[in-house]
Amino acid sequence: MSSDGETDFFCDGMTEEIINALAQIPELRVTSRTSAFYFKGKNIPITEIGRQLGVSTVLEGSVRLAGKKMRITAQLIQADEDFHFWSATWDRQMENLFEVQDELSLEIAEKLREHFGHFEIQEHLVSPQTDSLDAYTLFLKGRYYFNKWNPEDIKTAMQFYQQALELDPQHPNSLVGLADSYSFLGTTGFISYEEGWGKCAELTQQALQINDRLPAAYYQLANLAFFASADFAQAFKLAKKALEINSNHVESQQFIAFLYTVSGKKKLAREHLEIALSIDPLSQ
Repeated sequence: MSSDGETDFFCDGMTEEIINALAQIPELRVTSRTSAFYFKGKNIPITEIGRQLGVSTVLEGSVRLAGKKMRITAQLIQADEDFHFWSATWDRQMENLFEVQDELSLEIAEKLREHFGHFEIQEHLVSPQTDSLDAYTLFLKGRYYFNKWNPEDIKTAMQFYQQALELDPQHPNSLVGLADSYSFLGTTGFISYEEGWGKCAELTQQALQINDRLPAAYYQLANLAFFASADFAQAFKLAKKALEINSNHVESQQFIAFLYTVSGKKKLAREHLEIALSIDPLSQ
């Protein structure tokens, strides 16, 4: 619900981090960013949003920035009745961003548990990615442009990822973002196939040496195994690894469905496609 276009990248980033945090709770089925962001800036009734997404609860919020301070609002809405059963506002310092993301995610999860019944919540849902807030801000800008999914914006995203890595060469998410960018350009023919997938492999391995709990990195390697090495068994193993870390990682659910389809196991493929569709219900 944030209205300042200049901080779109930051608001989108905060939203996506909370989606990713809540998605780590196995008992919650959390809509992916792709389907959730479809409703951004659109005046659509909550009941209709809930129906289209197939969810019982909608989380709505906003972020406002003022210097090094931020005000975050959030509310949980029972979708079928458009009933607000919880809301909160936080005034926090930017320098504590990862702690704030963790605090918000845990409080939201706790309110969901109070409303719907018991499920396990990890002690922490968000871990610090970097000690450099500037590097993280550049990463968010990179991801904002990457999600536009066209070659020119991907190249802009790469510039931000590279700037983030200049400030913190050990930031794993920027490494994965840059790897994803190279694989996109290599697959679509805007750079050579060899350069695209070669850089993707190199950067993804670097990221996993820093943090071996990144589902997006294993998903990248699964694609690499399939498209660059034709090693279907390894592709399947790596996609399964991504889902062991986060069963809500929709790209890996979809990729495993693809692998099952290729191998003729249509029943198993359908099971994973249905999971993927429940996470990303507006996916073409």
